[in-house]
Amino acid sequence: MARRGSASIERSAVRVVRFGDPSAVVIAQETLRPPRGNEVVVRVTHASLTSTDVLARRGGYLIQPVPGFVPGYDFVGVLETESAVSVALGLRIGARVAGVLPRMGSHATRLVVSPTFLVAVPAALSSEAAATVPLNAVTAAVALQYAGPARTVLVQGVSGAVGVLVAQLALRDGRRVVGTGSTPPPGFSDLSAEVPLADYRDPDWPARVRELAGGGVEAAIDHTGSPRVREAVAANGVVVHTAFAGRAGHEREDTVRGSATAVLHRRGHPREVVCAVPFWVLRNRPAYRNMLAGLLADAAAGTLRPFEPQVVPFDSVWEAHRLADQRPAGRTIVLAMP
Repeated sequence: MARRGSASIERSAVRVVRFGDPSAVVIAQETLRPPRGNEVVVRVTHASLTSTDVLARRGGYLIQPVPGFVPGYDFVGVLETESAVSVALGLRIGARVAGVLPRMGSHATRLVVSPTFLVAVPAALSSEAAATVPLNAVTAAVALQYAGPARTVLVQGVSGAVGVLVAQLALRDGRRVVGTGSTPPPGFSDLSAEVPLADYRDPDWPARVRELAGGGVEAAIDHTGSPRVREAVAANGVVVHTAFAGRAGHEREDTVRGSATAVLHRRGHPREVVCAVPFWVLRNRPAYRNMLAGLLADAAAGTLRPFEPQVVPFDSVWEAHRLADQRPAGRTIVLAMP
């Protein structure tokens, strides 16, 4: 087992120094504290850049109310140290690992982290591809858990990175899926045969969802926070909120309002629940590790297809943010560390 002294750890990290456009991020040279207890050092090789990171950079993410933070929730990397806990989990120095952090901070070349947030990456899965899985796939899987036994599921934004995974997991469970969107994402045209779409631009899209589902759906996986979602869900169903998109410039306010409304409807008809994955990961680490390990194995086997990675070098992080602003269809932006 690698012994750790008091030597500090050098890294490069992306920091949001003010809220705004991609010019609001800088690459800082930093010193990390050494691991404590059973913590380990991970040399990050790849990290996804998602819509949550864009929202946080713009100042609309409730959990990051002030600048100065390092964005990014998930990552792929290599263990540089080990501990009794990592060894017990089968993770030794040199192991390729992936994880989701309970708070942002993955857009950096090194992390000091508890090994309870880490799982091994299958040999058959490239690091670039693996980096598209953790946050998006865990969000999809947890959202479906909150949906309970619902046999008919509405997926809001089924052409998005999370939505396309929700649809695949739900279909695999034998559920019927209806989506909102205009067209299937590139590379997923086969889903159109199994997932009928209601065009979200239709002013009466909830009625179209009910028509496609043969009645109200039993659960909705929603990232918009729109109160109209309730119109598409049966009275005994559930609305699972993975996010609250909010109005431009009012995202924090709308997230607070949406979360409060969901709490008020937690026993309503339909009831509502908020799917806050970072907090779920923090509270349910064994279940999270089992879930992520299974999702990575499915991706390696080709039975679960996330978006293709669009890899951008770490030192071009500004370009990565510009690309993420454009939300490239069928692609997840992935930072490749030096």
